[in-house]
Amino acid sequence: MPFLRDDGAPLDELRLAQRPADGPRFELRDAVVYVDPVSGRRYRAPAAGEGPPPSGVTDLASVPSPLWGFIASYGRQSAPAVLHDAQSLAAEALGDPRRALAQRREDDLVFRRALLEQGVPRMRAWLMWAWVSADRERAYAGAAGWLLLGQVALGVLVVVASVVLAVLWGPWWLALAAAPALAALPWRSRASLLITLTYPLALFGPMLLVHFLALVPFRLIEAIVEVFTGGDPAGVVRPTVARPDAERP
Repeated sequence: MPFLRDDGAPLDELRLAQRPADGPRFELRDAVVYVDPVSGRRYRAPAAGEGPPPSGVTDLASVPSPLWGFIASYGRQSAPAVLHDAQSLAAEALGDPRRALAQRREDDLVFRRALLEQGVPRMRAWLMWAWVSADRERAYAGAAGWLLLGQVALGVLVVVASVVLAVLWGPWWLALAAAPALAALPWRSRASLLITLTYPLALFGPMLLVHFLALVPFRLIEAIVEVFTGGDPAGVVRPTVARPDAERP
């Protein structure tokens, strides 16, 4: 079993406390340990109270609530997500973007391996790795990170355009869909990240759009009901309350 308790026993439960009771974050009650099968390195997510806040605090998998129908914020991915949150805080605490970037690149790969060991389906694990990696590049890679994300957006448009053109004027236009993969090669070690972001976004983008279009009228009706019953229409946006004191306990 890849995840352990502090005493070395297999992790048989993940003890979390939702604080505040209507808030979006959780405190880890007991430390969680992970031994990476590739490097043999021992990683540890400390329990809340072992260090200054927000040490030991997690939002589990950082999936926007409208997308929980595709990837849940908890489940088999909970322990890897808790560990990744702890490692992300440690990288941020370095105070040096270059060192933090290098540390996060290693930690994000460990996150992906942990997801796979927990039985998360391969495509889902790779997508979750790609999204946390994209956020890492945005946060720490500076202009290069924004260039990478811009290339992903352009690549998505190219892939979608190739499909539309193929439908309108012939299947040979599908060859254009290979362009983003070729353009990713100069990024070398980050080429797989570009490809993993570009093609699933192009494939699942229409599904996400339909999902959002269905969700908007539902939330709107919820808000209208709140208005006429004296409730809080703004509260329909999140499944939990997000207050400033809930973000940093």
